[in-house]
Amino acid sequence: MADAPGDDWKRLANALPQPPDADDRDDLLWQELSAQFAWYDRAATRTRLWYQVLKVAALVAGASVTLLAAISAPAAVTASVAGVIVVVEGAQQIFQFHSNWISYRGSAELLRRHAFLYVASVRPYDQPSTRRTRLAAALTEVTTQEKSSWSRNMEQEPAKG
Repeated sequence: MADAPGDDWKRLANALPQPPDADDRDDLLWQELSAQFAWYDRAATRTRLWYQVLKVAALVAGASVTLLAAISAPAAVTASVAGVIVVVEGAQQIFQFHSNWISYRGSAELLRRHAFLYVASVRPYDQPSTRRTRLAAALTEVTTQEKSSWSRNMEQEPAKG
């Protein structure tokens, strides 16, 4: 089924718009922006999935402990399922899937925003003499901030329960 007129934006769900000029598309700077966007987009999806899987596993295990206690299941079985909750929550704390998901998604979307502005040649990318320099600065700023944010997340002490 063909896209309806005006639905071109739907193809960009996990991609960047492409500059109309072949020289811009082949430019090393644009290639780096595209590669960084793809990495953050994939990382955001991966960490979101891990976070959601672990949270659902914790919910299922928590509900199971309640059910096992209600039916007077052997203590070892109930304790084992409760232990799963501890392991799942511990993994979430160690790997920081939730905060990394939010951070990676934010970086991907910020890179996407800069790409749209660049391709559309609108401010701050409206001056041919400065647009590459501005894009390079924006790319550096986004990736530097993301790396700093990731380092801060990894340095945090896990919450004590």
